[in-house]
Amino acid sequence: MTSVLRFLSSQSTAVLSQLCPQGARSLFTFSRTSPLVNTLVPIRASHLRKRKRVDPKIEQAREARLKKRIKRLLKKDKEMVAVEDFFVMPSLLEQVRERPPVSVSYEEQERRAALEKEWSRFRRQQYLAEEAAMSAMVTSQQRALQELRAESEELFQQAVQVDPLLIPYQRLGPTETPPISAYDPPDGKYVDLTPME
Repeated sequence: MTSVLRFLSSQSTAVLSQLCPQGARSLFTFSRTSPLVNTLVPIRASHLRKRKRVDPKIEQAREARLKKRIKRLLKKDKEMVAVEDFFVMPSLLEQVRERPPVSVSYEEQERRAALEKEWSRFRRQQYLAEEAAMSAMVTSQQRALQELRAESEELFQQAVQVDPLLIPYQRLGPTETPPISAYDPPDGKYVDLTPME
């Protein structure tokens, strides 16, 4: 009899190792109630909640009430919500809000066209003069740097360094309220749990 029980316990562990994956095997542990038989005990199983037995008539009545409520909601027409943004004052509807056309004489049109052309010519000449001045400055700077490099590499490296104080830049963002000069901000509420020695 004992040999049969040993054989069955060894077969059950072999079958379990083949059927259960590695993760599922870790949910169970082998406990020995007797020295001959291994039994499986779930070690991480949660208790199942006992379901209350509900009377079928009560369940049917609940479903009927739910169906009736859904049918009542479907019968009801959708209520249109009044949108206040679409309201236009009647006084504005009565008036014709249209700017009257302005008639400009032929001489005035010619004067405006000539003025526009003259302005565009002036802006083009201004742009070309600025471009010529900038290119002249850049070429003279490049020539000076080449001469400096021919004299001394050290002085050239110092000359090409960026000077942060050349164009000072400060930016202060807008504040809603001016800062209070003698304001001591609170640290917030906290409980000091440091052990006293």
